[in-house]
Amino acid sequence: MYLVAGIFGGIAALLLFAALIIVVLRLKSQLIFDIYPAKGLFYQLKYVIALVLVRRLRHRVYHTKDELNSPEYLAQIDRPQSLSDNPQSYDVVSFMGANGRGEKLFLTLERRRRGVLKACIYLYLPELGLYCTPKLPDMLHFTTDGTRENDEFKGCGFHVYPESSMREWRIRYEGELRPESTTGKCLSVHMNLQFTTQAPFFYHNRDLSSAVIADSVAREAWNDAFYNLLKHVPEMVEKRTHYEQSGRLTGEVQLAGRSFELQLSGFRDHSFGTERCLSNINRYVYVALFLSDGTSLMIGNLSQPSFFLSSLKVGYVCTLEGVYEPITSCNFELYSYGEKGTPPRHKNFIVKTAKTKYFVQIEEQQSSVRYVGADWVAKIYNQFVACTVNGIKGQGITEYLYRNKDGERPEAVNATDPEWFRRVKSFERSLSKCEEDESEVFFF
Repeated sequence: MYLVAGIFGGIAALLLFAALIIVVLRLKSQLIFDIYPAKGLFYQLKYVIALVLVRRLRHRVYHTKDELNSPEYLAQIDRPQSLSDNPQSYDVVSFMGANGRGEKLFLTLERRRRGVLKACIYLYLPELGLYCTPKLPDMLHFTTDGTRENDEFKGCGFHVYPESSMREWRIRYEGELRPESTTGKCLSVHMNLQFTTQAPFFYHNRDLSSAVIADSVAREAWNDAFYNLLKHVPEMVEKRTHYEQSGRLTGEVQLAGRSFELQLSGFRDHSFGTERCLSNINRYVYVALFLSDGTSLMIGNLSQPSFFLSSLKVGYVCTLEGVYEPITSCNFELYSYGEKGTPPRHKNFIVKTAKTKYFVQIEEQQSSVRYVGADWVAKIYNQFVACTVNGIKGQGITEYLYRNKDGERPEAVNATDPEWFRRVKSFERSLSKCEEDESEVFFF
């Protein structure tokens, strides 16, 4: 009798303990600015659980797949991707670079359905200042008449394409650039650059530190919505691919009759899939720094509360030899840097990898604003900066994205869009109001 009672008592105690653990995990942390969860009382317990689960899941998914490094797979992903029938299908390439003289380049091209291209170039030359594509702050360009797709990063003067998988990309632009800080005269430009690298690629789904993912997840409340999301994480991850690569940007830029030979430390990224909705992102900050000793740092913080990642640090340090060291922690918190809508001109923070601690100091030299989306759903500040990391000088570019809650694309800009695009935007608005209309294919 006592044995049976003891067994049942032990079972009851275990059940009670399990119930308490479940209650503890569901507790909601204090929110900073009603968005960013602080580390709660049971953060360490949740962190350990999350770290174990993330490591096991990623090992099972990625470290057993030899094809991720096969030449066939690399050739497949390192080229313009076919856009699917999914209305949010996208394909993006971006390049950043800088050198010790302070010359900097930023270029991004995003392909969307029906030949829509979201594009911009920034060229910073210390003796001349910052130049950009004339249409900025708007980024929408149209490469077809809306009835055909565009299967290249090409159109409106741009042409960016791989010459050798994971080794060489060509960047061409023939058109105009204008001074960013004034309404000055547009200047003709001919840009012919090559991105080259011998470094491997940093695949975010596989190579991002498990520690920073566990840190972000441990701050969240593990409620029913969280557990329901976990069931769909594998399929959601499969719908988005993002990788980056450190290298060199070299070539010639002819601007208004003057020729500039660029030799930049740089990196590129390539993203594609169907899960890229900026309206679900609260904020993000991305920092790319290139140091005089050949080291580069890519550091970011993403806030996407709907995905239970209210404050996810991302990034790595890349050595001169092309070895990536993922960051394991960082005290760069979004609520401390530009939360009110204006990025700070000066930033100091600490980044850690498994091997080294880096003290980062950044000072803005010039900045610019651009808008993303057919209705300017997001506002992006790009800063062109000088930096010091552990006493080593460098140059770089930062990117601050905010939800553009109060603004909208001006009618003067809308009026320059093709008629078919204005019709599609009208159709999208009817969908948001739950009105029935099958006259167009929703794609933004």
